[in-house]
Amino acid sequence: MSTNLIEHRGVVQRVDDGLAIVAMETAGCASCGQGGSCGIGKMAAGRPATLLTLPVGSDIHAGDLVSIALPESKLTLSAVLGYLFPAFAMIFGAWLGAALEGSDGATAFGAMVGFLLALAIARIVIALVPGLLPAPKLIPIASQTQVSQQEFHHEH
Repeated sequence: MSTNLIEHRGVVQRVDDGLAIVAMETAGCASCGQGGSCGIGKMAAGRPATLLTLPVGSDIHAGDLVSIALPESKLTLSAVLGYLFPAFAMIFGAWLGAALEGSDGATAFGAMVGFLLALAIARIVIALVPGLLPAPKLIPIASQTQVSQQEFHHEH
């Protein structure tokens, strides 16, 4: 069974204590059809690169061109847990508040409690279920000799 991956290119800026600081290219975000609904595009906010801190193996060094890969199925599951579950819990909380009390205040309070409860449940589920939160992997593409550090400049 093949795994579909979502991949973005980046350049390793530095490696410290098993963590790599990677400048991820975001030039494609301006031309993507998803526009304002994409989280990566919002993180980029018009900058040429976004910095990520990721766990790294011993074969990756500063200056290496890497692919940041994430399994598509894990991202979908995380999106359901992070976006849909809180939204449905908020709607259910609002309905429950309206059904029990009937006032606008109770409806708003029920929505708020449902949303916060969903966030707490999501955090607990992520902590208890190993592998649920997607862990991006760094895949080396090229070494320092082929990539210029100026290719991905960023603001400190």
